[in-house]
Amino acid sequence: MRVTRILAVDLGSGHVACGVFGVSATGRLVLQRFAIEPQDADPAHEARWSDHTALALGAIAAREQLSGPCALAVPGHLALTKFIKTPALDPAKRTQSLTFEASQHIPYPLAEVVWDHVVIADDGFDLEVMLAAAKFDALETLCAAADTAGFSPERALPGSLALRAAFRYSYPDAPASALVINIGARSTHLLFLDGERFYIRTFPLAGNTVTAAIAEELHIDFAAADTLKISVLSGRSELPDTSPARAAVHRAATGFVGRLHLELTRSILNHRRQMGAPPPASIYVTGGGSLIAELPSTLAERLKLPVERYDPLRGVEISADARAAGAVSMAHVMADLVGLAAPLVQPVADVTLLPPAITGALAFRKRQPLYLVAAVLAAAALVPPILYFHARTARAEAQLAATEAQLRPLRSVEARNNDHLAQIEVARKQVAALQGLVATKANWLDFLADVQARLAKVGDVWLERIQLVSPPMADGVAAPVAPTAEGAPAAPPAAPPLKLTLAGRLLDVANPVSNVSPESYERAKKLIASFTGSPFVATVENEHFDNTQPGLLRFDFTLVVNPARPL
Repeated sequence: MRVTRILAVDLGSGHVACGVFGVSATGRLVLQRFAIEPQDADPAHEARWSDHTALALGAIAAREQLSGPCALAVPGHLALTKFIKTPALDPAKRTQSLTFEASQHIPYPLAEVVWDHVVIADDGFDLEVMLAAAKFDALETLCAAADTAGFSPERALPGSLALRAAFRYSYPDAPASALVINIGARSTHLLFLDGERFYIRTFPLAGNTVTAAIAEELHIDFAAADTLKISVLSGRSELPDTSPARAAVHRAATGFVGRLHLELTRSILNHRRQMGAPPPASIYVTGGGSLIAELPSTLAERLKLPVERYDPLRGVEISADARAAGAVSMAHVMADLVGLAAPLVQPVADVTLLPPAITGALAFRKRQPLYLVAAVLAAAALVPPILYFHARTARAEAQLAATEAQLRPLRSVEARNNDHLAQIEVARKQVAALQGLVATKANWLDFLADVQARLAKVGDVWLERIQLVSPPMADGVAAPVAPTAEGAPAAPPAAPPLKLTLAGRLLDVANPVSNVSPESYERAKKLIASFTGSPFVATVENEHFDNTQPGLLRFDFTLVVNPARPL
């Protein structure tokens, strides 16, 4: 979808400017709305710059009712640019090569920065590339400040690249070799142009240098010196011509122009030597620092080159609202705004320094309408099957109701049959129990006869006690029946085997008045061991002997009844 409107936001060191741009019927940019808010440019308050930026954006949003997706111009003190030359590679291999080059030329770990690149020239052998980078934390703070004020960043372009896009739009007829100087409050951008090739240098000599010199000479604070500088250099000061303050401003401006001339001379020579570029045929100056009246003429005289003021609004139609907001008088700070809006009418370098988290959220937000349409289509595609299966369900429920009516009397018959079967099962168990009693009623008689026969076989021995041993129970309570995996109670555990304790005495006829003899012990043991051959006994356990009574050997033992011959 072609974009027809851009909200551009320039976050400068000394101001925040916003412009809403559209496209006219003739294909030219139209500045529909404009707003600017000054902010504290004092270097001593650098740590609070993002806070001041957030306040300035909030003031613009509240006053002008501006908000929504926007394009940001990243100021020069946050953006780093490096120009490199690498062997030309296939696009598939270029990313890996550029990542390596970025790790070598960007003075921070790549994990701590957002970086992108622009291909300047590709002759098939060498690739000229500009690397642009900014630290994660600084950009996240900047984007958070914009988002808090209601501006959602969709693109973050270094200010120097915005300046290039603006110049290409505003001066399509400029000489192929040109130099554009954008003097801000905190830094100055030099944009060298050689046809489609370009080179950018940023250095910290800027408007704050003039302000600091005024503050030092007049012994006033930075804010007062900045206000004085702007009023004098813009021609709005009411100070007399002989005022010491006015003179201090002009001396500071003259000193700045001299230092700027030296930087320009060195930069031009270095650019020609390193890039093999021709000298600029013309120079254009813009930015807040370009308000110095003698700047163009002084630079032209010293550099022996034509120097003129750059007009960012050249080729831009200005609406009545933007004129009323002072767009024309503030044209010197609008180069970056025009550059941010240039994609409306011409292709520009697809570079952004937005943090990946914001880029991902933006991509998702752009795809949301597609997701919504897809969801609606998916829901609509489900309507015919839903209606079809709903009708099938209604018919099935009607058939189920009819079948249920037929089965209801049969289910009552089934319930009665189940009751009868349960009663039959109970009766069957009772019969089986009675049959067991009948089958085992003579077992006690046979068991006692068997015991009597074994006693008679040993001789001089008799039983004094036969006692049934009670089965063990946990704490006097039978163990509960655990349910099965299906939830139904399991069959009760098998009953423990029946045990009988037998106690008796054996008479030692040969030793009636003394301790029993070993022979008597052997007779008793033989008696006890003989019970293991009884069909009624499974095992014999717990044998005890007592020979404390002369002539008699007391004994007792436990018989475990054979479950096959229950008693």
